[in-house]
Amino acid sequence: MGRGYPLSVGNDRVLPAEYAGPAFVWDIDKTYLSTAFSSWRGLARVPVEFAVDKRAIPGMPEVLRGLRRGPGREVECRPLYFISASPPFLRGTIEGKMLLDGVEHDGITFKDWLRTLLELRPGRLFEQLGFKVAALLRGRLDRPRAREYLFGDDYEQDAVAYSLYARWLHGELKAGELDEALAAEGVAADDRRHILDSAERIRGARGRVGRIYIHLERNSRPQDFKKYGDLLVAVRGAWQLALALFQEGLVDAACVRAAREAVSSVPEYRFGDVRELGADGLKRKLISREKWRRLGKP
Repeated sequence: MGRGYPLSVGNDRVLPAEYAGPAFVWDIDKTYLSTAFSSWRGLARVPVEFAVDKRAIPGMPEVLRGLRRGPGREVECRPLYFISASPPFLRGTIEGKMLLDGVEHDGITFKDWLRTLLELRPGRLFEQLGFKVAALLRGRLDRPRAREYLFGDDYEQDAVAYSLYARWLHGELKAGELDEALAAEGVAADDRRHILDSAERIRGARGRVGRIYIHLERNSRPQDFKKYGDLLVAVRGAWQLALALFQEGLVDAACVRAAREAVSSVPEYRFGDVRELGADGLKRKLISREKWRRLGKP
């Protein structure tokens, strides 16, 4: 199988093999940070940006800090990992931005740009679905029993990638079906072989995907994601995400309030008034009325 899919894996926290608690896996690009990988112009800007140039999506640092802390009275320091299509040499820049935002993490998996270019595959720089599936499968090797919560956006087929990964992990897909699905999404044959090899290595994993959260960065319609079932939750911005996580018992009320304050401070917030977002969250059952009442005045 050669060297596998070109990933640069960073894991700064080795979890016990029997760890079966929550682990959060976040896409960085357009889920935590505003970045542009859809064009050569966007790619060209990436290497010259400093940490202070990176812009966090409003409210997302507050959500990340809340997840890391946990919902209880004591700080739990829950496992938090990132995936980024950025080149590995930007690790310092990205971690610098995380430091500015007060976001702690346990590892980042990057796409290996250098190896991709040495293999004469520049088009792979734009292909994200195969990369995301490969990165998730590799991460699962380090946390075979964990209950993962996956966070992505509606720009880079994250819903498809995360759903395929979850269905494989839950025993809902056969190898041939996974291969066909990847091929249908344009993943190259050699990359599919690497991905299937990794998939076979985690076949005995007993962990599951708890939820998939998709941030509607490009303002897609939530109903477009119903085909993925109840496992996937589509949210408009950080406050709706915080509401959904509070419903799941993954963050506390303080995190919800912090996310609300963050998006409320943005002039002409692109997703609208927080009251409208709250009403939409209740209507789409991102949060129950019982949990909403517990927030008091969120």
